[in-house]
Amino acid sequence: MVEFTMAISAQQIKELRATTGAGVSDVKKALEESGGDREKATQWLERKLGSLAGKREGRATGAGIVEAYVHSNNRIGVLAELFCETDFVARNPEFKALAHDITLHIAAMKPLYPSLDAVPKDVWDTEKSRFETEVNAMGKPANIAIEIVNGKLKAYFGAVALLSQSFVKDQDKTVGEIVNEAVGKFGENIKIGRFSRFEL
Repeated sequence: MVEFTMAISAQQIKELRATTGAGVSDVKKALEESGGDREKATQWLERKLGSLAGKREGRATGAGIVEAYVHSNNRIGVLAELFCETDFVARNPEFKALAHDITLHIAAMKPLYPSLDAVPKDVWDTEKSRFETEVNAMGKPANIAIEIVNGKLKAYFGAVALLSQSFVKDQDKTVGEIVNEAVGKFGENIKIGRFSRFEL
């Protein structure tokens, strides 16, 4: 028996990603599993990834662990907090594995801030001013210039903000998407707390 896989367009993937925030591979799989039906694909993603992440966001994270990672050369080390709601989840080996993967990512990708929102205003404003000078030299209309500056800011700080970075073990997903998947998996609010990276 021959199985036929429905061709999923890049536009379908882009649209579903925009509404769900899921990774490319998960969106593609959801669309294939649902025969291209967007509503069914969304339900599939909710079951798999628990896009209830937004609903759980405000819930208190009073438990968690501190994970340490030291690279094999003993010259790079990371300490990071990963929070959840209960000790039951904090003791789960898969939760510990997630914390380990996050410290591994931090060691490799050197994020400076937890998220775009955490970038200090003076640092943001300095880069914004620099990008505005660059864009003004292009002679673009004001509304286009604003869009270009905002795009440059998001790309620049997204590269150094932990939750916006492409996850080191799966480049199709951001660290934020990996955390959201964990929220769905464990059924609890999960947050990355403070982190420090050391390098000799």
